[in-house]
Amino acid sequence: MSMTSRSLQKLLRENISGKKPLSVDPEQARELAEDLLARIEPLAGAQRNDNCYHYSRFKVGSSVDSPPTNAICCCILLEESSDRWYRDHIHLHLLRSPEQELWVDIGSQRSPAPISDIGEVVALAQAFLQRVEQQKAQATKRQKQKDLKMQAILAQVRKIAKEDGFDFATEVDSVKIKLIIRLSDQDYFAILIPFNRFKEVLPNLRNAIQALRETYDSGVRFKTNLKGGYRRSDWVRHQDL
Repeated sequence: MSMTSRSLQKLLRENISGKKPLSVDPEQARELAEDLLARIEPLAGAQRNDNCYHYSRFKVGSSVDSPPTNAICCCILLEESSDRWYRDHIHLHLLRSPEQELWVDIGSQRSPAPISDIGEVVALAQAFLQRVEQQKAQATKRQKQKDLKMQAILAQVRKIAKEDGFDFATEVDSVKIKLIIRLSDQDYFAILIPFNRFKEVLPNLRNAIQALRETYDSGVRFKTNLKGGYRRSDWVRHQDL
């Protein structure tokens, strides 16, 4: 799920007014649900889902031994999760309460008030899909910036490794590059280079590597918190640069 519960709640507050709650019987609720589906399904990224897993959360009707429950009128899939868990998909449910009011649930977050017009739900879906597209665009921009920084760091590391004659390996996560310098077949050390500070780190990188290698060559031994070793295939050999 790309959006937090707080963000979903904010979208609900901004789009569901609760000023003049609709009062509908079951037949009217079905008609409004079909109207809603007809208006939302054409939106890119939205699709009707009559087999929603979450239907079990909202029983249609009730037994004589249990209190009345919300009846689900329709379900719309707004965002599929890349995760394998179905529960991380985001659905929009239109619900009819025992008081004959219509409520909306999005991503397991219920509207703070019943809806006053079906247009509010359409606007909510549009706002959600727009927010998702903005998040995707921002994520793409951040990834491009990260890739450019990583290329600059690796270019500098390869240059130093070739000129100073050492092998290295790298590990990358969302915030940093871990540069592993090989000292011998058994020993190595790591330098962490945060992407948000790489311009500060790069000018000092060669001196830091030289100092650590000279310290090691003088006979001084030290430990790092690196776990496990690195296969020979992981290393970039300076002879190959």
